[in-house]
Order: sequence, then structure tokens, then C-alpha cells
Amino acid sequence: MAYRGRFDEGLAEMRHGSELDPLSAVITGDVVWPLAFQGKYEAAKEQARKALELDPSSYNAQFLLGYADFEGDKFNEAIPELEKARAMDSPPFVAGFLGYAYARAGDHAKAEATITELNQMSSRRFVSPFCTAVIYIGLGDKQRALEELEKAYEVRSQWMTLLKVDKMFGPLRSEPRFIELLKKVGLDK
Repeated sequence: MAYRGRFDEGLAEMRHGSELDPLSAVITGDVVWPLAFQGKYEAAKEQARKALELDPSSYNAQFLLGYADFEGDKFNEAIPELEKARAMDSPPFVAGFLGYAYARAGDHAKAEATITELNQMSSRRFVSPFCTAVIYIGLGDKQRALEELEKAYEVRSQWMTLLKVDKMFGPLRSEPRFIELLKKVGLDK
């Protein structure tokens, strides 16, 4: 629901899940998404902290703590949290979001180095093109971002569900190729 822009319904469902399994750091952390999408960044951070308390070794809970600042355009605050998540043997998407935060904070060298690292990593394991797409968005390279998002669609990246609701896609919303991607993913309504 939340990924379709129905934030209140999504939040209610995720909170209900958290009530059913209050000891699950994953389910507790999932509540962060609709809160962040609604602009309730402090509530999202509090929820991420609860998830981190439940499982201090969870890269996902640590990532979500940084993501709440990320969505609130507090990139300098998000970076240390995302760097901690990245150091926790996290999957490549964490590096992608971190690279976007570097770019938006003005550190283009670190953002570009992250793209290089993700490209090298892709020779050893699967790295969704979504990861580099978001960094290109942060760098302001719309065409490369769209190319990578189209590739992410082709490999059926789960992260494509964010296209409609995540603020980072704002610069692409009027682009015909982005509008077409929304249709392909089924998020155009």
C-alpha cells in the first residue's frame, strides 16, 4: 500500500504486523518506510532506533536509521548511519543509497568512487542497476540514471517499487522515460 502512495493504509498494516510480532526487528523496521514517505522523519528515526534495539547487528535497521535522515534531506547526518550499515556486511543497495547521499552532500568524488566499486562488485555478485541509478540521480545525470533504471526494470529489481513515492526520483518525474517506467512497473495510477 505505502509504495502505491496509500501511506495511511500501509502504515496501519505495517504497525499491525509489528504488534503481531513485536520482537521482529525486520517488521519493526518496515514501519520506517511509510513514515518517511509521509515526511514524518523523526517518527521514522524513532522506529528505526526501536528496530536497532531489537537487533543491534541488523544492517537493515542501521540502514533505515540513515534512510530517515536521507529522506529528510539531511544527507550529512545520513552518511555516518549509512556508512555504519555498509560496514555491517550489507548488500549492495546500501552502498547505492550511500553513494546518493554522498552526491547530494556535494562529495561527488566519493559518489563516483561508489559507482566504480559497485561496478567492480558486479563481477563477483549480483548488483542491481538500481544501485548505480540512484547515485546518478544524486549526481544530476538524468540520462545515465534512466538507463540504469531501465536495466533495473529488466532484471526485476525489487527497488523499483520506490519509483512513485521516494523523493529522490523527483528530478525524473517529468521525463517521458520515467513516466513509461512507472507504467511498466504498474505505479502510474
